[in-house]
Amino acid sequence: MRVFALPWSAGHRESYHCEVPVKEQLKALGTILLGAAVFLALLALPVVFIMGSLWAAERLLPALIIVGWIALGIDILLLLPLSIIRPFRPFTGGGIFLSSYLFGIVTWLTGFIVTYSVWGLLGVIIGCLLMGVGVVPLGIVASLLNGMWEPFFTLLVLAVVTFGSRLLGLAIAAGM
Repeated sequence: MRVFALPWSAGHRESYHCEVPVKEQLKALGTILLGAAVFLALLALPVVFIMGSLWAAERLLPALIIVGWIALGIDILLLLPLSIIRPFRPFTGGGIFLSSYLFGIVTWLTGFIVTYSVWGLLGVIIGCLLMGVGVVPLGIVASLLNGMWEPFFTLLVLAVVTFGSRLLGLAIAAGM
């Protein structure tokens, strides 16, 4: 007595072919190719970021330095004296705080250039892996170890101005 026929049993005459339609095969191939493209794009992001930063540092840094000096002058000659008047403090503190971001960009791009010129691409990659801001401390260390005193002190002063203006702006805005 036979209850059911198994596909591989001798009495079963139908053959089972597992044919996948061409549409499904192309869909699977497209999914694989899309995954590979996304993976390659993710691998390319750091390269694009580094090359874009290098482009920005070479072309934008001179103009940003000029704007930074103007912002520093406005901070020292206008906003700090106006901070004596209590009702102006939120405005003046906010202005000084916002200018710290400009100083931070100048500091980061300068650190990027110094790190790249002294330790090359590997130094920049390591610096970017350190939460993105590592190019500044690496630039300071690289210039110190190579006796490059001008970039060393420039980066040091820029870092102090960046964080000093940020803290000062917050303190003034809080009503110091």
